[in-house]
Amino acid sequence: MTVDPAYLFISSEPLLLNEAVADLRDRAIPPENRDLNYLALYGWDAEIGTVLEFLQTIPFLADRRMLEIREIQKLSDWKKLLDYLKDPNPQSCLVMTSSELKRKDPAFKALSRHSRASELKRPHDNALAGWVVKRFHESGKRIDHDLARMLVMIAGSSLSSLSTEVEKLVLHAGERDVIEEADLDASLPGGVETVFSLLDAIGDGDGPHAMICLKRLMESGTRPEQLVHMMARHYRQLIRAGALIKSGMTPGDAAARLGIRYPKLQEKFTRQLVRAKNRDLEYDLERLSATDRLLKTSPIPEAVVMDKLLLDLLV
Repeated sequence: MTVDPAYLFISSEPLLLNEAVADLRDRAIPPENRDLNYLALYGWDAEIGTVLEFLQTIPFLADRRMLEIREIQKLSDWKKLLDYLKDPNPQSCLVMTSSELKRKDPAFKALSRHSRASELKRPHDNALAGWVVKRFHESGKRIDHDLARMLVMIAGSSLSSLSTEVEKLVLHAGERDVIEEADLDASLPGGVETVFSLLDAIGDGDGPHAMICLKRLMESGTRPEQLVHMMARHYRQLIRAGALIKSGMTPGDAAARLGIRYPKLQEKFTRQLVRAKNRDLEYDLERLSATDRLLKTSPIPEAVVMDKLLLDLLV
């Protein structure tokens, strides 16, 4: 196997960074040889002297050593690595990662000249369901693409969160090869039906039922931030579908264009589209954004914040 002396991975998704490093580590150093040949440091704690000493040391009973520096931009003396990278130790592998660096940043440009650099991009919203399907496939399971989309809608777009939900569903399915909607009901807090019942109740203007669904979801462990994210995604889809309808599409065709093909989901979504004609969806999105900020910064109890959000969306 070929392992280069230096790598630079940048991504806003921690899961992608962690998996890229793990894959490289698995290829470079056998597990039995890692104790003395692998070291992970954070940029803000690393000292350049320690870094260079590790990289220049001969591997112990192994072909190479590996040093991982997480958040490389936080290493105050990162420029001193450039001299090493011009003539690196072929028996060492330096892996640098960052969740903040961009391709245009001076640190990325300088370090990438002397390393194998990669920007690990997260799938965009429309591709997330495909990412989930692939994740299940890697675990030996199959899931309908529309069910995968439903999982994304409920669990959110964070790859780390989605990966955790996939693991939970794989365990719940046991020896069965196919993931079913019943698995989602059992695994997701409150169940799939309660989530969509909440959206339906908001769309219907049914305040009492919306409050019941919200309380049930929060009592079952669903985080308020997750619910806000789910609602915001739903409203953005309604806005996009509304634009498609204005161009001449039927509500059903607009839903299908957005990838909503699962019969139950499409039926609910098309009903929402009809009701949404009388609402200022952009204003509703602003309310959701303000609620997200409140949940992150305000000492107001979460239940109070969420109740106020429902009142805003139901007016």
